[in-house]
Amino acid sequence: MNSARALLGLRFGLSAASAALLLVGASLNGSGRVGWSTALAAVAGVLALGAGVVYRNWQVSAPVAAVAAIFTVLIAQLNPRQGDLVVQLVGLALLGCAGAVGGVTVRNFVDTIERQKKDLQLKHRSFLAATSDIEDGRPADVATLTSNIARQLGADFACCYFASGDPGQFVPQPPGVGLDGLHLMSVGRRQSGTGPLLAAVESGQTYAAEGNGALKELFNFMPEDMRLRAAMAVPMPIGDRIGGFILLGKHTAGFSDDDRRLATTLTLRAGAQLASAHAVAISQKESARYSLMNELVKEASGKTMQEALDLVLERGKEIIKYDAGRAVLFQSEDGEAEALDESLTRVRRGETVLRNAVTEQQPTFSGLRLATHAVTVNEALTPIRGKTGVIGALCLGRRGTSSFTQHDVGALDELGSMAGVAIENSRILQVVTGQASRLDTALDALGEVSQALTTVTQGARVLEHKTLETAVRVTAGTAGLLTRTTEAGQQAVIMSLGFPDAVDGTEFQNGQGLVGAVMLSLRPTAVPDFDASPDLQTPPDLHAYGLQAAICTPMLEDGRLWGTLSVFDGKKREWTTDDQRVLATLGNQGVVAVRNAELYEKNERSIWELRSLQEALQAATSTLDLNQVLQQVLAGAAKASSAQIGCLALEDGGRLVLKGGFGTDHATAERLALGIGGEICRRVMESDEAVMESMEHHSATDSPLNPRAVLCVPITLRGKPLGVVFLANYQVDHGFTSDHRNLVTELAAQAAVAIDNARLFKDREEVILASLEALANAVDARDPYTAGHSERVTQYALMIARQMHYSPTEQAAWVRLERGGRLHDIGKIGVPDAILQKAGKLTEAEFEKMKSHTVVGFNILSGLRMLTDELVIVRSHHERFDGKGYPDRKKGDELPMFAWVVSAADAIDAMTSDRPYRRGMPLQAAVEQVRAGAGTHFHPDVAEAVLDAVASGALKLIPQTSMHPDAPKIGAFENPTA
Repeated sequence: MNSARALLGLRFGLSAASAALLLVGASLNGSGRVGWSTALAAVAGVLALGAGVVYRNWQVSAPVAAVAAIFTVLIAQLNPRQGDLVVQLVGLALLGCAGAVGGVTVRNFVDTIERQKKDLQLKHRSFLAATSDIEDGRPADVATLTSNIARQLGADFACCYFASGDPGQFVPQPPGVGLDGLHLMSVGRRQSGTGPLLAAVESGQTYAAEGNGALKELFNFMPEDMRLRAAMAVPMPIGDRIGGFILLGKHTAGFSDDDRRLATTLTLRAGAQLASAHAVAISQKESARYSLMNELVKEASGKTMQEALDLVLERGKEIIKYDAGRAVLFQSEDGEAEALDESLTRVRRGETVLRNAVTEQQPTFSGLRLATHAVTVNEALTPIRGKTGVIGALCLGRRGTSSFTQHDVGALDELGSMAGVAIENSRILQVVTGQASRLDTALDALGEVSQALTTVTQGARVLEHKTLETAVRVTAGTAGLLTRTTEAGQQAVIMSLGFPDAVDGTEFQNGQGLVGAVMLSLRPTAVPDFDASPDLQTPPDLHAYGLQAAICTPMLEDGRLWGTLSVFDGKKREWTTDDQRVLATLGNQGVVAVRNAELYEKNERSIWELRSLQEALQAATSTLDLNQVLQQVLAGAAKASSAQIGCLALEDGGRLVLKGGFGTDHATAERLALGIGGEICRRVMESDEAVMESMEHHSATDSPLNPRAVLCVPITLRGKPLGVVFLANYQVDHGFTSDHRNLVTELAAQAAVAIDNARLFKDREEVILASLEALANAVDARDPYTAGHSERVTQYALMIARQMHYSPTEQAAWVRLERGGRLHDIGKIGVPDAILQKAGKLTEAEFEKMKSHTVVGFNILSGLRMLTDELVIVRSHHERFDGKGYPDRKKGDELPMFAWVVSAADAIDAMTSDRPYRRGMPLQAAVEQVRAGAGTHFHPDVAEAVLDAVASGALKLIPQTSMHPDAPKIGAFENPTA
């Protein structure tokens, strides 16, 4: 205050001195002046005064002062009698001094006013920033608070740090302002070697520094292009502790004291807003928690204990966050408490146990597992309280670094209380409705099994499983066994529940374990505790499977033991008479259901076998083609026996010859039947009896291609073996049965007649075809000029067909094509020798007679049913692609491809053979005729095949002796008529 007054007095003193100097200087400057010289003296005085005002700028003040002095001297020279020049110059000097003193005084006043104005503006801005509401964000929006503080202070970057829940760290809250290129990381609190920034924050003081080094505590790396002028960290108190701080920075300017005060005000206000919002959230959370408790109690009403616990665990995540949870119920005082883990023992005493960062050596109770569900597992175990005290524990788990703290204990206790209320309600409901529910379950189960008595189509295996599953479910057991009497009179496990697969197939003899005891007594036997009856505990080793009690009842069929039905429990248990009665009823009804299903399956199998036999015989007798008959017999045998591979071999000249294979190629079938199974086939042929064997495999020597089961059946007709059917399976447990053997034997016996008939038909067919071919050759021989024509046409047709890849899979089609080529001119038997052997051109009438050989040949052969494609070739080998041929003027796709192939072959031989009336063409000339006739005379595809075959050398002229080498050359297709 005193300094301010002294400064004010000095300012007034300077002002008075300036005024006095101005007055004295003006008086001296104007002394002795009159008239016009007074005005000129005033001008000089003003210049001197101005030079004094700007004295700090000597480049301006010196010239101005010199001008004033010179001006005064000039006035004195012009009027030397007006005053003393020295006095006037002293006056100018005093005016200059007055200007200098006055200028200093005015500038001081102006600076003070400007400074006070800026202070007022800054205080006004601080007031507005501290009292105005935050725009565009909720009060507790950290990002908005941070950006608002940065904007008010003109900071280039800003970030808010909050204390973690430990609270051992300050954690940055992205996104912040202007933090591009910076890697935010959490900062430990109260660590050894804490720097000045964190030390100031922890002490509640604002930290301010300059340069990039100011932030080395917060950032391990600062980008090179980031130049920090000033930084400031302002602590944020929340309640009675430091809840975090605001980090601010500028690139080009520093922070003033007012900036620091404003930052402190804004940060305090932000902390207050966050604390207020947190308090509101807690209030809302508490209200929601109480509402949830009421809803849970209502929803759990009427539910079973497990359903109620599942509901509590599901809805409990609305009270406290956790990733997994389980409920553990403590039994009554029966010694089990000693087996509890230490943590559960503490819970049973009423403590809430927090287990953070559980190690691999420690057990987990929430269902989370280390390395499976999370790297770190944290658990909270809270007691479930009932009327009688702690009845269980809720075990909740969190993954990762989110641990449970003392702040969660209140919510955990509430959740445990809610679980206790739900369990007590469920226990009351269970006591009231337990007997009724069990009775309903038993009645439903008995109804299911009773319905199965008439639903035999489900299969015996399904009914066995349903019987065992129902028994375990009705008696609330843990596991079950279903056994059946074997041929040796023992009991073998055919179905199990709750046991490992190794138990299946276990056999019991009289007196062995619980099942052996029932085999002797034929009465239900119940064991409440195996520890009290160790002689009934094995086999199997029930103690190893964690089973403590069991009940077993016999399953009788017509007074004989069909099997046994056993139910086991994992804890000691007193079995009631209701348990025994329900189990006995299930066992007896199960026997009837399974036996009915087995009879149904057997009948279905018989029907299927008869149908398969009928279908195979029908297929075998539907054709007289020997190959088709053999294939149908083999396919029927393989299908009837479910064989993977089948072979059929017939006796030919004292040895077996493979005639067909099923499921594989010819070579593999031959190796299987005549190689691997050769000895078996010879034995069957000699003994006339079927052989069925399972092949033993030795992995060190046997090939995986050797079968595991074989069935070889003879094909016999009138006591004479014709051949064998050899069947094989390669899969384990897929052997042949006696039913398969009987069915295939019957099929072979019935098929022998069809095979013999097909053989006879084939022999008859071969005789007829041989006769026809001899007749065709005789027709060619009638005309010495056409001798060998049919054979050459056949060979040309085969050459063309091979070029076209004709019927690559059906060998019979090639046989029909070859046969059709040899028989194509058989109709010439109806043409007189005079016409066939005429040396000159034919008349029109003779040519018409010659053309009739196609129809005559067709009529001769049409009565032979074994001929199909051959008839088309005989009738249509003179047709043209454009429909101008004979006899039916067919064209294009009206004829099959083999007819066009023979037509082209016939034309090639006709063009290249000599006749008395014309000379044969060279092959290339004939090929050009074929090229020219493509699409008119010849089928385009066939013509192209002819050209390709000739070009590749696949089609060559068949040599023949020319009888008329001097015959004239005429057109290739010219009608040789007179």
